[in-house]
Amino acid sequence: HTSVTLGSLLDDQHWHSVLIERFNKQVNFTVDKHTQHFRTKGDSDHLDIDYELSFGGIPVPGKPGTFQRKNFHGCIENLYYNGVNIIDLAKRRKPQIYTVGNVTFSCSEPQIVPITFVSASRSYLLLPGTPQIDGLSVSFQFRTWNKDGLLLFTELSENSGPLLIYLHSGRLTLLI
Repeated sequence: HTSVTLGSLLDDQHWHSVLIERFNKQVNFTVDKHTQHFRTKGDSDHLDIDYELSFGGIPVPGKPGTFQRKNFHGCIENLYYNGVNIIDLAKRRKPQIYTVGNVTFSCSEPQIVPITFVSASRSYLLLPGTPQIDGLSVSFQFRTWNKDGLLLFTELSENSGPLLIYLHSGRLTLLI
């Protein structure tokens, strides 16, 4: 596992931007224009996402790789996965996106079309994974009052462990 932490005081109710880019083993993790470049450990160049990609929380406790943090409570906007506008798909109720819990498509003073995860324990978006992809790009902006919360989770295949982005004590951590 590789864990990288960036940012501070991210629970200030201001918008913060996040960009994760991965190609083979090279990862660029950017929070508010500060970038950390690193290489993932292990032998594989592939990032096999056999399970769903979950934004804002995790589907069910006890699922393989369950992450013991509360789900995100706040707003996310400009959420893109490999160039696809996830919020737009969810808003248009496209079948590849599952919206679970109390999720609304508004936020105080929205700039574009954000999504709010109202319940810190039962709200999240679910996107099916893509096995055998060489690259990954996830970007979004978020704001919250909470110091802790899970923003993105997926379990990687072949017992490789999880891919997580979470707030812990007001700092953002990426764990691959």
